Amino acid sequence: MHIAPFLFCDRNGQGYLDEETGLCSGWKSMWQRFIDRALREMKVTERFTEHDLRAKCASDAESLEHARAMLAHADAKTTELIYRRRPERVRPAR
Repeated sequence: MHIAPFLFCDRNGQGYLDEETGLCSGWKSMWQRFIDRALREMKVTERFTEHDLRAKCASDAESLEHARAMLAHADAKTTELIYRRRPERVRPAR
């Protein structure tokens, strides 16, 4: 089985970004259909963006360093300030 290296790909397994032109042909309509389907068929109650998915991934990571590595940020400050949206739970000192 072939797995495309893209999170979102077309029917041929190709990414939506045309690296020569920088255009994403078909992306907006595909994303709109995906969101409409998610709202209709799942327990999703409000619209979200692909950037929200990136932030969810970073927020769910075990540590800031793990999140930074997954998002390929050079500086963990970017990851922490923009993408780590869930409060971090810490155990109180005894």
